Amino acid sequence: MMTLEDIYPLAVTFRRHFHEYPEFAMQETATQRYIQDVLEQYAIPYTTVGTGIIARVGEGDTCVAIRADMDALKVQEETGLPFASKHPGMMHACGHDMHMAMVLAAAIMLKSREKELGGVVKILFQPSEERRPGGARLLLSELMKAPVPRAIFGQHVFPELPVGTIGIRPGAFFASSDNIIFSVEGKGTHAAMPHKGSDPILATAALIQFYQTLVTKFRDPLTPAVISITSVHGGTCNNVIPDKVEVLGTVRTHDNALRRRIFELIDEKSEAICSLYGCTFHRDKTWNGLPVLMNDPALTRLVQETATGLFGEENVRLMDHLTLGEDFAIYLEHIPGAFWVLGIRPPEQDTMPPLHNPRMSPDERALRVGISLLQETVLRFLAASSR
Repeated sequence: MMTLEDIYPLAVTFRRHFHEYPEFAMQETATQRYIQDVLEQYAIPYTTVGTGIIARVGEGDTCVAIRADMDALKVQEETGLPFASKHPGMMHACGHDMHMAMVLAAAIMLKSREKELGGVVKILFQPSEERRPGGARLLLSELMKAPVPRAIFGQHVFPELPVGTIGIRPGAFFASSDNIIFSVEGKGTHAAMPHKGSDPILATAALIQFYQTLVTKFRDPLTPAVISITSVHGGTCNNVIPDKVEVLGTVRTHDNALRRRIFELIDEKSEAICSLYGCTFHRDKTWNGLPVLMNDPALTRLVQETATGLFGEENVRLMDHLTLGEDFAIYLEHIPGAFWVLGIRPPEQDTMPPLHNPRMSPDERALRVGISLLQETVLRFLAASSR
């Protein structure tokens, strides 16, 4: 039977390889091949789905799943690590290299005790977490084939917590994440003769102001929500009112009903506001964002109890809501489960660079924590399910 001390050096090797050779969403072909080679070395069967992988350990009717994400970001690394990214403009700045290493190591450990599992563990290596509509949607239909998982678990590195700690929350944890993509069309004219046209820039400014009232006046103040407009493009010079303005933004909330209602209000009110200025409103209505990540209360307690037994009660934090989005939420719409954050800040430091920063560099000692919690949670779930 493989121990944590046996697997830790391997996990470090895995992590450093993934970090050195990052790949963008839906392009994770070399990453996929590396994982396949390791799985084959340990006689772990798997199925590929696009650039993703679903591996399988154990036998039986009871099934549980664990997941890692595979893709990197368009970030130029500035860590100075000896195993820094060899791909210019590409970096595992969100910690997916750590996620893959921990799940791959946990898979090997579970394989070493396969005969005592009392069920099946599906091990997901998911592409395209960073790019919408999200790689979880790609793997979902294959994941839901028999035996269907009764639970799914996952984790995400978190620079705000020190190594040795985890953070979790029952119910709504990570926020929904949806894009606002729209244009406002008017009638271009000379800037000195605005009465000859209709100004889409003015109409856009009115919309942006109105959208803030969706948070302040149309929402229960006890329900978290954020609307941010992040990109406005219109016009080319100082003396021309343009025909069109294009706008991007994001909506985050911890209530799925509010998530839908915000977009209903955007569609209902925006056309009326634009008409006041002689303009028209056009929104991309493709619904491919992420729902609220909802942790199952009973499975959250299982993770908390498991982590407390492994690391001590003082190292298991009850988290506030996070406004980050995470496509693990898609699995949780179909399968009960729990998702937690894993401390990666060196304990001797008060701060470290955040996620998506070019200097983000996790403390590799966190690998031990993540591997042991993944494995022990799976074992405890299967043991409880067999009673």
